[in-house]
Amino acid sequence: MYFNFSSVKQRLFEPIPFFGIKLWVAILTCIVLLVLVYALFITPCVITTRRRRKARNALKPMVSKDVIDLETAGTIHSQPPVAFDARPSYYQFTLAEIEAATNNFANKNVVVCGDYAIVYHAIMFGSTRVAVKRLLSSRAKAKEFTREVDVLLNLRHKNLVKLLGYCFEGYYRVVVDEYVDNGNLGQWLHDCTSEVSPLTWNMRMNIVLGIAKGLAYLHEDTEPAIIHKHLKSSSILLDKQWNPKISDFGITNLLGSDERRYPITPPTGMSGYLAPEYLSMRILDDKSDVYSFGILIMEIVSGKPSIEYTVTEIEEYLVDWMKSMVASQQYDQIVDPKLPEMPCTKELKIILLVALKCVDPDVNNRPKMGQVIHMLQPRDLLLTNVMS
Repeated sequence: MYFNFSSVKQRLFEPIPFFGIKLWVAILTCIVLLVLVYALFITPCVITTRRRRKARNALKPMVSKDVIDLETAGTIHSQPPVAFDARPSYYQFTLAEIEAATNNFANKNVVVCGDYAIVYHAIMFGSTRVAVKRLLSSRAKAKEFTREVDVLLNLRHKNLVKLLGYCFEGYYRVVVDEYVDNGNLGQWLHDCTSEVSPLTWNMRMNIVLGIAKGLAYLHEDTEPAIIHKHLKSSSILLDKQWNPKISDFGITNLLGSDERRYPITPPTGMSGYLAPEYLSMRILDDKSDVYSFGILIMEIVSGKPSIEYTVTEIEEYLVDWMKSMVASQQYDQIVDPKLPEMPCTKELKIILLVALKCVDPDVNNRPKMGQVIHMLQPRDLLLTNVMS
């Protein structure tokens, strides 16, 4: 096909009927107008659509690939993963979502002001009650915080409070836990005003065993081992069936403090629970957790706090009082007077023996938590004999 360039050039320079302008001027004008229309109308629409899509994606929870793989393989200690309908196992929340769930961290939603966090009650996942912990420290860096959270998110044990998600945004460091709706052990032991405690002896011993199993899981079934560092009665939550759930484990690792492993000052609220070697070595390890567990047993048996103050404002440590009472064999004075029934002497001696072994001044003589569980097993035989 023959192309006549000269004829095309001639036509481009011929005037057209509209305003008598030349054809090439009219074509160029149309092109410029189309570009302007696209720039003024179409481009803003495209940008707005992309921004909306990006915002929607940002609100979607982010799920760890490692957790998905573990759930698929079914290797998390044969425990089912946290599941709410068909949703992922955990969420990375935006600050906007956290603020919406807590009514912008409203005071009326506050459950407790803890040593390291303010805890809020919230509804998430549609209709699930959760505990939102806003950490009081914002020093943790993003990489450090998410690394520690990833470790905690993979833990699965019926005697541990489940971590469901987190938020790291600006100065906010937030973790979202399952909501345990029956208060903490310290409240039931020390703040109960009734003459008879609702915590029977069997309930208390089941609580002791549950705490031991949860702590053994942290020490012996995780890699690396997780040290609680703040085990006390207020960190043991109870559900409606009086099952214990350990909370606040690993919380110091989320604070971003340089003193996490070797704290210069004693951990907040741990007076009476700290092992004696802490005063000289300033190291909190699995044996210091075992010591705290021994104090906790004494607290559960006696109903007395880890430290009491006499009328002359002198500190009386529970461990010293318990040792003196056992040495003088005043077993009837050891048991919480609010108990509805007295335990058998043999069972009481077994549980006190476990407690005293856990608080041995020599760290090498303290048992591991797995050994503690075996030491508590004879109680099952005692109960079987009583029932038969």
